[in-house]
Amino acid sequence: MAPRRLAHAGLLTAATASLLAVLALRVYAAGWTVPIRTLWDDSTIRLAARTETRDASLPAAVARLALPNPPPLLEGRLNGYQRWLVLGLKLGRRVAPGQGERAFQAVNVLLFALQAATVLLFAWWAARDAAFAAGFAFLWVSSPVVFGMSRWILAENLVLAAGPLVSFLAAWLLGRDGDAGPRARSRGARLLGAGAVAYGIGLFSAAREYVAPSLLVVLGATALGLVLQRRRLEAAAFVSVIACFLAPLATPLAAAVRSTLAKGGQVEWFHPLGEWLPHVFVHTVGPALTLALAVLVGAVVVRPLAGDAPPPGGAAPGGRLRGELTGLRGLYWAHLFLLAADLAGIALVRNRVSRIALMPMLAALGLALVGTRVFPRVRQAVTTTRAKGALLVLVLASWGVLSYQLLVAFDGGNTYAHAAYRLEYYNHPLHLRPLGHPYDTHVCFDPCPYDEAGGP
Repeated sequence: MAPRRLAHAGLLTAATASLLAVLALRVYAAGWTVPIRTLWDDSTIRLAARTETRDASLPAAVARLALPNPPPLLEGRLNGYQRWLVLGLKLGRRVAPGQGERAFQAVNVLLFALQAATVLLFAWWAARDAAFAAGFAFLWVSSPVVFGMSRWILAENLVLAAGPLVSFLAAWLLGRDGDAGPRARSRGARLLGAGAVAYGIGLFSAAREYVAPSLLVVLGATALGLVLQRRRLEAAAFVSVIACFLAPLATPLAAAVRSTLAKGGQVEWFHPLGEWLPHVFVHTVGPALTLALAVLVGAVVVRPLAGDAPPPGGAAPGGRLRGELTGLRGLYWAHLFLLAADLAGIALVRNRVSRIALMPMLAALGLALVGTRVFPRVRQAVTTTRAKGALLVLVLASWGVLSYQLLVAFDGGNTYAHAAYRLEYYNHPLHLRPLGHPYDTHVCFDPCPYDEAGGP
């Protein structure tokens, strides 16, 4: 077998098996391990979901999720995630009464699977290569923050699903051929496609208040890109549908932003960059996914400087600017702007917790995959034998990190119980012991009893 075919088959087999295995691990964690529960956000969100479920019928729960309406606020923060939990509880009680915790975990499994499917399709759309798509999707779902956080009852589960989905839907719409021709789609089909994309984005528009700037930038780039492609009817359909979701979001979002700004002076969660960066590299994004994103982002940023795939519009400055903002190229620049803004914000912010790594992580994902589609040389490079060999090495490395954190860390789970470590560790062991130690429900910062020799 030729080296190229061997590399393709080896990566495709290993990545596909890895995806199925990590999904099976997630289902096992949901059904047979001890749920993680704290006095923090996850307990508050559980209580809010159960309270709403008592007063909501199943049709009302479906309508609140599927139709435009103001999202709930929980302790001053947007909590669109609650709608998913309420619907999960309503459906779960019909299947297995008294298993509310399992219903919550089922919602998290659904969002986890949605991430896997979205990134898989996004990567295949970008490179048109099944092995690359499967390998990249596995690196995403095996990332410590993606796999580990999906075992918590936290709104970030919706954030992690919304980020790839919004970028992919916008890219898919802009990447469609909108020009008239004998084989062109009918006007009705084009309008329906634009409206459907806007509806899909609208369903995930209320994940959390801190993702609103990214959402608005992507929406603006999508609408502008359609207009510059002379797809004005599709742009009108897209804007009309998404406006139905943004209008009821405005008031709760403004309230959530005010609450967030009021917390801006807190320094309990401040960590120097020298401490924060290595922690994020190992315990949040993970070494394998960090390296993959860094290489891809570097490649798609260098390609425009090398003159790869110059924009349409001629040499005139106005024409070049129009070409850069048209279609997928505009979405590419929007993600590059978001990544730069997120990194600058992390350098300046004082509340430097581990979770703020989600925003540059999501922006880098969109930038890497949209850029791979836009620049042919990058698309060719990621499908070479050398690139697939490197990706296979990253898949194996990701398994190493995942296996250590799930099976070895915290003495395989025997000594683990939740504590407010100085920075979060997300991929908690599969064999957690039930909480019972006096410190198990104790919230601490510095000094923390868990930092003492010997642990709890």
